[in-house]
Amino acid sequence: MRLLVCDTSNSNCSAGIFEDGKDICYELSFETLTHSETFMPLVHRIMLKAGMKHEDLDGYAVTVGPGSFTGIRIGLSAVKGMALASGKKCIAVSSTEALARSCENVTMTPREETLIVPAIDARNNRVFAQAAEDDTLKALLPENAYDADDLVSKIAKIPEIIYGKRRQIIVVGSGATVMKKAFEKAKSTLNIYYAPGAAIMPKGVALSAFSKGVMIDARDLKASYCAVSQAERLKKNG
Repeated sequence: MRLLVCDTSNSNCSAGIFEDGKDICYELSFETLTHSETFMPLVHRIMLKAGMKHEDLDGYAVTVGPGSFTGIRIGLSAVKGMALASGKKCIAVSSTEALARSCENVTMTPREETLIVPAIDARNNRVFAQAAEDDTLKALLPENAYDADDLVSKIAKIPEIIYGKRRQIIVVGSGATVMKKAFEKAKSTLNIYYAPGAAIMPKGVALSAFSKGVMIDARDLKASYCAVSQAERLKKNG
């Protein structure tokens, strides 16, 4: 299966073409311009590099969140348009799972003894995150919006952490800095590594899509914000 994989859910955006899990070509953009300005030109460059047309694809995979509300909307709108125009279906991908799958455990502790926490900074001491087994990516705490202090408390209560089956934690993503402060505030004695520079890579989106993705009609793609927007909060308070 040949997919165009896309991510606009955070500060950088990316796209790539993968066939049966292997990359044909991909590109990341760290430009300061908005995704509305950079994403479609990036996709166009990828298609040209691969020498393909949209009719050559079997479908599209796109991160649906959580992350930047505006970025998610841009990505979903663009992918929906491309899919509907080409008559292809789509795969919705979790941003935190794609982040986890974008990273490799290079520590001395094996993956089966490691808990991975993909965390995206959501501001005001909040993160979009989940906690999962590093080897299977089975979620031990579900993807959601968490107060960082509350998440630290929940992680400490995971049975696999309490009984030492998972004796190491790796926190990856832009929320790692917030989580580090929360673990330090809690005076945690857990063995923790932080990778705040980790980002969602096209391979992470592709691995998520090929591992358990379900093809759906583009019209059924829905954002997974895991929180209400600032505008919605202000509207409720008004």
